[in-house]
Amino acid sequence: MPFCPSCHSEYREGIERCAPCDLELVAKLPETDEQKSERLRELVDKDEAAHIARANYAEACQMVELLQSRGVDAMVSGDPKSCGKGGHCSHFLVSVLPEDVRAAATVLQDEFRKLIESDEDCRGADPDAVVDFDAEGSHACPACGTTFEGTPEECPECGLFLGAA
Repeated sequence: MPFCPSCHSEYREGIERCAPCDLELVAKLPETDEQKSERLRELVDKDEAAHIARANYAEACQMVELLQSRGVDAMVSGDPKSCGKGGHCSHFLVSVLPEDVRAAATVLQDEFRKLIESDEDCRGADPDAVVDFDAEGSHACPACGTTFEGTPEECPECGLFLGAA
């Protein structure tokens, strides 16, 4: 059944325009924000969401708030690798819908760039740097410049999530 993209009225087959809105009908209505949030919760529960960052609870909440303020639905969940017997986690994951990974990365990169440019202690950092774990030898953290060997999940000095391992 076709729908009006504006008023969400449902029409019978064969009708092509919404009478009151005078808009062309669509086969399927776009997801509402509530539906996207519910789908994200379901994917997080099934461990199928895209985990884009790992941080302490306060930092994870700040990232989610930033992402949501820029129109990217995100949520915080406990990192199972850091949860103790009582279910208390020391690290948390910031998750987004798989189709929102690129938008989330852009938001976080823009914020990282602003931070690097405004902080005198970060003068040696390259906001466009990435860690190439396929390259031989040591690697450098793009945030603090610390060199390290192997493929750790986070920088051993500043704790930046590198996404490896």
